[in-house]
This record gives sequence, C-alpha cells and structure tokens, in this order.
Amino acid sequence: MTMADEPTRSERPRTDWPEAIRAQVEIWQGLGEAASHIAHAKRALFLAYVAEGFTESQALELVKTI
Repeated sequence: MTMADEPTRSERPRTDWPEAIRAQVEIWQGLGEAASHIAHAKRALFLAYVAEGFTESQALELVKTI
C-alpha cells in the first residue's frame, strides 16, 4: 500500500456492512452455542453432585463456584 492509497484524515473508512453483519451474526451464534454447552455441563455437574449425596442446595453452591 502506498501513501496515495491510504485514506486521508477527512475520509471515513469504508465498511462492508453486509459482511460485517454476517460476521456479527456468526459471533452471536457461536456465543449462543457456547452458552448452551456451558449450561449442559453445569447441569451434568449438578446432577452428579446430587447423585453423590449432596443436597440440591449444596450442589447448586458447588456448581456456582465453577
């Protein structure tokens, strides 16, 4: 890139909005998927603690620490 190709301070950078929106949607979908996996893992831990003899309130407190 030469200096002639660089925008001047008065020019606003050009954004490919459709592409930016698609990228943002992908990020949100990934976050949603990760949150779902985390929730399933925490539920599995909760149930495992209860199965090991902890009360539900104790199991909940243990899961909260993770």
